[in-house]
Amino acid sequence: MLVLSKTKTNIDFEITFKEFYSPLCNFAYSFIPDQDLCQDLVQDIFLKIWDKSPDITTSISSYLYRAVKNSCLDQMKKSYKQSIIPIEEIEDPIDSPYELNREKNLEALNQKIGRAVNSLPPKCKEVFLLRRDFQLSYDEISDELDISKKTIESHMNSAIKKLRTQLSKSDLLICFFFLEKK
Repeated sequence: MLVLSKTKTNIDFEITFKEFYSPLCNFAYSFIPDQDLCQDLVQDIFLKIWDKSPDITTSISSYLYRAVKNSCLDQMKKSYKQSIIPIEEIEDPIDSPYELNREKNLEALNQKIGRAVNSLPPKCKEVFLLRRDFQLSYDEISDELDISKKTIESHMNSAIKKLRTQLSKSDLLICFFFLEKK
């Protein structure tokens, strides 16, 4: 296990960069299909490590992969938020081809996610919706449904596994973070 020291030796940093740069770019590409953006994100992470020299308590590999994943998710959220045009900026939102297409895409995605959630077993679906739509903790769900916390965890794991098989990574991310819950 390679650990970067607080002294920031050029050799340690260079070895780490050479070993992890390409695999991290490939990993980032699994989230964001833009090679240049992925390279920028990975380079930014290495720059932050060089500038701030954080205390890394796990292996450098775990730290870097987690940092890349978080950076990609932040970028995806940022891109999504930037793609939303406030209704005041659209002259005639009813006739706007962009708005009509966006609404159709969101409706299709909503239906796809709805079908996936509806395919869950009843109790599993109930637990999943209480967690997602009402942001209840496992303890709160346990109290509400009068079942153990372990059973809640089991239902959530089953729900996520099943949804992963039916939805793409980006659809699953949208299911949890971006769509208005109905």
